Amino acid sequence: MTSKASATGITVQPSVPVQLVQIIVAMLIMDTWQYFVHRYMHQNKFLYRHVHSQHHRLVVPYAIGALYNHPLEGLLLDTFGGAISFLISGMTARTAVIFFCFAVIKTVDDHCGLWLPGNIFHIFFQNNTAYHDIHHQLQGTKYNYSQPFFPLWDKLLGTHMPYSLVERKEGGFEARPVKD
Repeated sequence: MTSKASATGITVQPSVPVQLVQIIVAMLIMDTWQYFVHRYMHQNKFLYRHVHSQHHRLVVPYAIGALYNHPLEGLLLDTFGGAISFLISGMTARTAVIFFCFAVIKTVDDHCGLWLPGNIFHIFFQNNTAYHDIHHQLQGTKYNYSQPFFPLWDKLLGTHMPYSLVERKEGGFEARPVKD
């Protein structure tokens, strides 16, 4: 599924369906990596206190807060997770640029704290702004670790906390946990 170089040394891009499969594989790999590293950062008191708690100072997430984290967390979650996703999926550099731009935009949207009608990320992904907002609430820090695409690992490993959107009388919506 990887690209090939032509006789002139120019990288030949795989077909669009192959690139889509590579992106989906990369999404699943990144989600797997991020779930387990993120959850471990919550379970390890040293890592939480000295590394991940910096990100959780944002009780109410905002868009740029997606990237507000300790440098070690950025290295462990984003850099290593991205590199592993890239290498295993076999993407070309061009496909990787598309994938990583999409992943960053999705992560920023997940932290924006806004539930916008018609938001394509809310339509196609269950792991969205409200889902991640629950994780940043005090009662949700042991739930909804999955990031940035699918809630697969939360659902499989019992860390999924469903939510409801409650309309505020002053406008907007509030994500509230729903206990099973």
